[in-house]
Amino acid sequence: MTPLISGRIVVPAGAPREIWMGQRGEGVTASEVWEIARGGIKTWRRILTQKMNGSTFRGTGATRAGTAREAALLDEAAELLVSCEPNAALWAAADNDLHRATPDAIGVDADNEVTVVEVKSHEFGWEHDGIPSDHLAQLQWQMKVRGARVGLYGFEVRDEDDQPPLDGATWIWVARDEEMIAWLTERADAFLAWREAGCPAVMPLPDDVETARAAWVPLKRAADAAAAAEKTANAALKKAIDGQPYARRFGHVGIGEDGGYQLTVSETRSIDETAWKTTAPEEHARIEQLRIDLAFAEAAAARTYPKTTRKTTLRYQEA
Repeated sequence: MTPLISGRIVVPAGAPREIWMGQRGEGVTASEVWEIARGGIKTWRRILTQKMNGSTFRGTGATRAGTAREAALLDEAAELLVSCEPNAALWAAADNDLHRATPDAIGVDADNEVTVVEVKSHEFGWEHDGIPSDHLAQLQWQMKVRGARVGLYGFEVRDEDDQPPLDGATWIWVARDEEMIAWLTERADAFLAWREAGCPAVMPLPDDVETARAAWVPLKRAADAAAAAEKTANAALKKAIDGQPYARRFGHVGIGEDGGYQLTVSETRSIDETAWKTTAPEEHARIEQLRIDLAFAEAAAARTYPKTTRKTTLRYQEA
């Protein structure tokens, strides 16, 4: 196995905030790499503006509560690792000084592998039971910067009284994903090159992609404009038909010289939960518990037997 090269500390823990923010703004950090990788020029301009002017975000009650829980979560992480040290230093990757990250902690696992640790504490109502895509990208970028093969992701969901779960956080071991890291690196470098070039209004594209883009854009604009106009006309026609006898239940048909319409009505049946609960409360409560049990069982199965399905969506973006 090829050894990974450790990164270096750019700003040590305890450095003044101005220095930390200045150095952070020079590079691409783990918290923004997902947006940079997925975003276009508008996203890049917004992130660059934040870097130049400093973020105005100073946290909310929710984020402050999450930050306050970080130390306790890292104590839990330490129980899963041979060693675990909280980290407040800004790191740079060995192969590119502008690839930067600040993992919550850095440790060593049972296989003597450097491990980056990322922890999250969420408000009551958080429903994600795995690693959101942006958090996964953040962890992979931290592995890239720190030269780690393994990441440890922990999260908790606080209860209605803003208290942590009694059984502790959920912990997920994450292997290094070289393909994701390569993609994040490519996009981060494209952003840095764009900034170095003076922030041009367009992105350089391969010739075949540019040719296809140039053909698609005007057609997509025309299609979107036509769809918007049709939506307005569709609503007007439905409103006019609504006043016709029996149309609400049975639909309506109309034909003119240049074409016509057929409005169909379909019916669906569902459970009247209120009536069921009122008439047979014990039966309804039993089914509700079965629903909850099934939801938990399926969530556990999804973690144990994950299946990834991908689909593509092509959207138009204004220049």
